Amino acid sequence: MGIDVRLFVEDQLTAAVAEKALLEADRAYSVLQLVFWHKDTIRKKVTDLNHSAKENLLYLVVTDQDTPDNCPAGAVESLGAPLSPNLLYRFAVMEVESWIMADRENFAEFFSVRINEVPQHPDEVSNPKEHLAGLIRKSGSKGIHQAGRGYGLTLGKFVSNCWNVSNAQKHSPSLKRTCQRLQTFRLKRV
Repeated sequence: MGIDVRLFVEDQLTAAVAEKALLEADRAYSVLQLVFWHKDTIRKKVTDLNHSAKENLLYLVVTDQDTPDNCPAGAVESLGAPLSPNLLYRFAVMEVESWIMADRENFAEFFSVRINEVPQHPDEVSNPKEHLAGLIRKSGSKGIHQAGRGYGLTLGKFVSNCWNVSNAQKHSPSLKRTCQRLQTFRLKRV
């Protein structure tokens, strides 16, 4: 039997990454509702989501950590109540771009960059979005290098067609923790 999901994310790229992780979890997840909220809105509304996550659904919130000060444990503590068993509140350290770069081999091949330029520990990169954009600017592929405003579309295409979640988990502990939770998640009647 499948598990229905309400997915809350900051942007289209995070949605693509989260949906791919759900798909590769091989647990028959089905996204019923996809909600885009600014990160500040997510922080404000996650308490309400925690109270709402009593239905027979998984509430999955995926957001960027952004700074070392934005500690995931602190975010959960700020809920003012125990975390609902049907709410998974997951953080990409520091940004979802670190999860994308974590599939180093496919990233290097798709974007025509040298693999030694792709960070081995992307969760430790302080500004993954900027780092990733810098790598794309160095791309040996003229079409990718000139994407400019099409940056999001190009990354979305990579995630959909080439990004391998299993490979990426080897280089991103935060992605690995998220995937482990998706693999072991069980709906609970609350």
